[in-house]
Amino acid sequence: MKVVFLASTRGDLDWFRLYYGDVFTDGAAAARVQFQRALANLRDNPHIGHPSDEPGNREFPITRTPFLIAYRVANGRIEILRIRDGRSGRADPLPSVEE
Repeated sequence: MKVVFLASTRGDLDWFRLYYGDVFTDGAAAARVQFQRALANLRDNPHIGHPSDEPGNREFPITRTPFLIAYRVANGRIEILRIRDGRSGRADPLPSVEE
């Protein structure tokens, strides 16, 4: 199944890159591998993540990182809503299924 990153992930991806590019450089190579593995797992098993608080959305952790992928399966594709840093609060709401 096709994976599509929505515009709502732009800042999250910037933080992921900054974190591994400037803050935890020793983990950068492994984090990239784990990120790609997480995406491959989602492609192969779209419902692998656990349901989130927002109906219709799911979350899947990026192994060996503090990050998780918030997504939904819609329109025959996997829509990545956010790449969340699990250490931070969840103040930013996820987009609803209707968006």
